[in-house]
This record gives sequence, structure tokens and C-alpha cells, in this order.
Amino acid sequence: MSFFGIFFAPVPKLFWSEYSGEPFFNCIDCDVPLIESNVYVIQKRYVAGEAVFEMAMCERCRDKLTQEYSEETRGNITAYMKKQFQKSAAAGLDDVEGTQIIEVREIEEPEDGEALLQRCIEHCLVCGTERSKCHRYSLAGLCRDNEIVAQVTPISQTPLMVCEKCEMGMADLVSQQTRDSWDRFVEEHFDCPPGVEVDSPSSYPMAF
Repeated sequence: MSFFGIFFAPVPKLFWSEYSGEPFFNCIDCDVPLIESNVYVIQKRYVAGEAVFEMAMCERCRDKLTQEYSEETRGNITAYMKKQFQKSAAAGLDDVEGTQIIEVREIEEPEDGEALLQRCIEHCLVCGTERSKCHRYSLAGLCRDNEIVAQVTPISQTPLMVCEKCEMGMADLVSQQTRDSWDRFVEEHFDCPPGVEVDSPSSYPMAF
């Protein structure tokens, strides 16, 4: 099986709502059904195996939120994530000199597609730590309709998992303007006010 590829699978329960015990149905911001969006993002944070934060957001609202972030933050995060994707992709390249042709095709064999999906969510994108060994970590996935998009290319990966250590290490990439925008979003959509406890949504960098 190629290291790179794209696969569409039913949204796994790991990306379901812990509150309802079902898949997410509506955008947290505009409340429009997610299936009406071209794509949507699900983000969850786990502590000791329990989800303490979750949200699903349609493409339009996600774009609107990120536009509120400062140019400095957007540039920093884009450059940082590009570096991590390239580092991850290097593991799938043959150990030969010269230019290599990389084909990213849709995976047809379910077993191969499931293996790609598990590879994305079972190891921290940044440091490679196994998810089972992480006390705290965050997950983010791109979905369409009732499917999650599992994709690995030299410049992108979805879904992805980031452990707490690496996530907090990204805090320096975030400007105060961006953090203020995220805090306002948290205040509007979640019960806990910013900074109340270590596991509140605003105690770590904002949405992927």
C-alpha cells in the first residue's frame, strides 16, 4: 500500500458527539445542518480518554472565524503545519536521491484505507507519540456528508492528532489578537468562561 492516498469512510465514533452519543448534525455557529456544507470540521479534545471539548463547524463559519485571526497567526500556523506535513511525508518517500514522483490516489481497498485512517489518528503529527500514551490530546478531522476524509499527501493530512505537549508548543505562534478572537468565540458558544480551568477550551491554542 502506498504511504499517500485519500479514503472516504463513515465518520468513526471517535469523532461523534460525546454529549449526544451520535454523529454531529449541526454547525456550532450557524446551526445549519452540516450535510448542507461542502465540507465541515470536527474538533475534539480528550483528557484521560474522556472528551472534554467538542465542536463541529461548517466550512463557511470556519472560514469566517479564521479570517478574524491576525495575519501573523495565519502565516505562522500555515508555515508550521506545512513543515509538519513535509516531515510526515518524508517517512513515506523511498530512500533514494533525486526527484520522486508522488501519486495521491483514492484508495479502493477498505483495509488499506482503514490503515491510512488509523495512521493519521494514532500518532501525534508533530512528535509521533502514540495516542494511547497521551494523557491529553486533540483531534481534528475534515468531513463531507456522513464521511470522514482520510488523506495523506506531501502537503496535507487529515484527520490529525496533536498531543498536549506539542499543542502547547504551538502557543507561541498565536498572537494576542487571535487569542482574543478565540476567547470571544468560546464565551459565545460554551458554558465555561475563558481560563477557568486547565481543560477549558481556551486553555490551549484555537481550532485547527
